[in-house]
Amino acid sequence: MLKKKTLSPGQALDLRQALTILGIAAVYFVITLLPTAEGLPPDGQKAIALMVCVVLTWATQVVPLIVSSILFMFVAVALGLKSVEGAAIPVIKDFASPTIFFMFVSILLAYAMDRCGLNQRLALKLTVLSKGSPKAMVFFFTAATGLVSTIISNVPSCAAFLPIVLAVCKKNGCVRGKSNFAKASVIGIIFGAMVGGNATPAGTPINIMALDLLQAATGKTLTFAQWSLMGIPLVLIILPVIWLILITVFPPEFDKLAGLEESKEELAGLGKFNGQEKKFMAMTAVMLALWFTEGYLHDLSTTTVLTIFATVLFFPGIRLLDYDFVRDKLDWTVIIMTGASIAFGATMLQTGASSWLANICLSPFAHASPLVLVLVLAVFTTVIHFLIPSCPALVSVLVPTIVAFAADNNIPVMMLFLPVAFNVSTFWLLPFDPLPMMCYPEKYFSVKDFAKAGAPAHAALILVTVGVTLLIGKPLGYF
Repeated sequence: MLKKKTLSPGQALDLRQALTILGIAAVYFVITLLPTAEGLPPDGQKAIALMVCVVLTWATQVVPLIVSSILFMFVAVALGLKSVEGAAIPVIKDFASPTIFFMFVSILLAYAMDRCGLNQRLALKLTVLSKGSPKAMVFFFTAATGLVSTIISNVPSCAAFLPIVLAVCKKNGCVRGKSNFAKASVIGIIFGAMVGGNATPAGTPINIMALDLLQAATGKTLTFAQWSLMGIPLVLIILPVIWLILITVFPPEFDKLAGLEESKEELAGLGKFNGQEKKFMAMTAVMLALWFTEGYLHDLSTTTVLTIFATVLFFPGIRLLDYDFVRDKLDWTVIIMTGASIAFGATMLQTGASSWLANICLSPFAHASPLVLVLVLAVFTTVIHFLIPSCPALVSVLVPTIVAFAADNNIPVMMLFLPVAFNVSTFWLLPFDPLPMMCYPEKYFSVKDFAKAGAPAHAALILVTVGVTLLIGKPLGYF
């Protein structure tokens, strides 16, 4: 009797991967073989097809992200994509953006904060400040992560607070998937890290990326202080709102936190700030001073200042970091992926694909009032995350698109840029961004839990964004 042949798990996986790759390739050919839409250059159609394939490849992770990111840049070259004027697109040049260097050095800053012990001190201090109140603890988790994220990239900020939250949840016997306190706390640091990054350009590499794309396309930009004059009020308003949403959706199941006395003892045991902590705080203070005086006392960019200070971290006498420590911790995947996204965004702009997309999606609102237009863009930026879940990929499409739309319809580009910039790096409806995915495997919350808190939080963020854009941005003369 013949035995029925079955595929081993490894063979089945290889087959699925092969079929996925073939399917993604088929998507490219289907899109490029469709009749070219009116107003869309042929190479613009190729650029859109390539961008769809990039997003699908990243979403399925059919091949490692770092590999696919590098591959697709050279695929763009192989396809011979041209700009609307007919010149070849310098895809590799666009990869080497200041955003790449910003991401790298901002991660170093987060490592230094952790290594000097400031993270542990902050965690214990927050626990003591809560006075044993679970609701207060959720607030401190959310607000502290958000405030740290204003100057340290959102992913490292969330990564710094995650073990702190998990330790508190474990100490209080929180059951995975059932504890409301744990749901509110873990989701709180995700929301806090994401929205806190909106306060300053340094809060997330997406901000630097958006500003770089804006400057490349229009020559316009915002200084650190100009962005912060809008970003800081936005964050200060939205963080308490997020906390109220979290404790309303997930009311804590107990009234008193365990381990308060132990935390007091541990904090007292740390004593005064040590030398390394003092060095880090002093360097951070000088760095902030240089950031906020950009364009007034000097012309050093945010990335330049951060790069200088990240380098000083390794200097003799400072030694907050050393090469061996960084080498063992650093993951290049997100850095390479972001560089590739910038290159693809430039390709979309230069081939005319962004201009065409802008006319299709936004033309019905070309003559709407500023209130309606800003509201539509904030909502659109949120909803389109369902189609383009990668924030670097999304910003690389949206910024060139709104630049093209503003130019074609004689609209101040900053009025369109601000609602996009303040919403593009936050997506709280599905936990599939790298930041929530870092916390999701702990299984303290479900996809449904995330969306349950994320929907009202997004509604609040959109309303605050509209208010900040029109009530602060316009009077300050940004548009």
